[in-house]
Amino acid sequence: MKEKQRKKFHWWYIPLGIVLVLVLTAGGLVLWMHSILPWPNMVAMTSNFQMELSDPMRAYVVGGERDYSTLPEVLALQDGTGVETPEDMALRRAEVLDLFEKHVYGVLPKNGFETSFEVVEEGEALDGAALRRQVKLTVTTDKGSSDALLLMYLPNSDRPAPVVVGLNFNGNHTVLDDPAILPSYASEKDAAVLEEERGGKAERWAIEEAVARGYGVATIWCNDFAPDDAKAYSSRVISLFDEPEFKAVGAWAFGIMRGVDYLVQDADVDAARIADIGHSRLGKTAVWAGANDERIALVISNDSGNTGASLTRENRGETLKSINALFPHWFCTKYKEYGADAASLPVDQHLLLACIAPRRVYVACAEGDLWADPQGAWNSLMASRPAFALYGLDVLPDGCVAEGETQPHAGQACWSGAMGYHNRAGWHDVQREDWEFYFQYMDEYLKA
Repeated sequence: MKEKQRKKFHWWYIPLGIVLVLVLTAGGLVLWMHSILPWPNMVAMTSNFQMELSDPMRAYVVGGERDYSTLPEVLALQDGTGVETPEDMALRRAEVLDLFEKHVYGVLPKNGFETSFEVVEEGEALDGAALRRQVKLTVTTDKGSSDALLLMYLPNSDRPAPVVVGLNFNGNHTVLDDPAILPSYASEKDAAVLEEERGGKAERWAIEEAVARGYGVATIWCNDFAPDDAKAYSSRVISLFDEPEFKAVGAWAFGIMRGVDYLVQDADVDAARIADIGHSRLGKTAVWAGANDERIALVISNDSGNTGASLTRENRGETLKSINALFPHWFCTKYKEYGADAASLPVDQHLLLACIAPRRVYVACAEGDLWADPQGAWNSLMASRPAFALYGLDVLPDGCVAEGETQPHAGQACWSGAMGYHNRAGWHDVQREDWEFYFQYMDEYLKA
């Protein structure tokens, strides 16, 4: 009987084994990050380390001094004239929105188009508690037309309902497990995939809870207006306009506003009590749309970060440089010029929040979402207060923050008649805890 030959041990087995362990560990870390940080947040976070190798932790500093010496004044016109009355503030608002359009978000078309509506499906939903209505919105210019599908759930009531409207990331079919929800118009997925995804993002929308509390919810897939793709973003509504600076965030904001066009003429909607909401890049969208559209009574920003509610000058979390490098189709060309010197921007996000006055604004953050710079969002909201105070509205007091802290702690909400804020434990997401805070605020300040 032959004796088995013992395999020779090679010295290079040891470093090879170490490398394999490191690769598997890194892969597991990436998958874990993907599970808690929705795309594109994970890509942006990991890519930023490659882009900032000379100072890799610069974007993640959460302590230390923050420099506000170049922060533009809320109550001063560009020529230095003081803003002392609501009439003055109306002038300031107009010039600030113009500056944001030229230097940050790009063109937001206000004319040269028509919007039409067609109810394509309607029925009872949520075991009789709600009415589901699906509406085709058609934007038409002399270059053609583009359709988007609005999905709405309204409380089964004899009174018009306040409505929360916002865009969704993955298609209308994902916001609730309801087989009657039609595929969004931009979808190219087959029926089997749509069914597999149906209701997959329901926890982000809390539609059943909203209806139970007397609110309607309306949503449209963002891709119905502009795919979130640097090569394809201009393939839908943007293609109807000869505007090279009409970019993706502008198209999404335009989409929210077209949704509002429908809502204000629907007899089942309380047109005086419409809120818009958005998370992450769609949070940036909600703020831009809400600042421009005075029909929106409450603007809700959820983890909107850089070029949303957070101050750009701070260069914390996602920086101006990284956001433009990773997502060149989101904002106007001019915005990229400020990557090396954000302090030279003629605006910052507190001014955009100020443009919402005398309506209401709510900013929400997550304690672990450093990429969205929750401290910068809190500072931005507080810096916007003079605009709301000018209208005689109650603003957040300094006492919201405990001694020794720089922002409300996780689990804490602070609100007034003009503005609200909460900080949630956890990561970049929209959770039921967020919605519970929103419902409480709306119960007090939005409902009739």
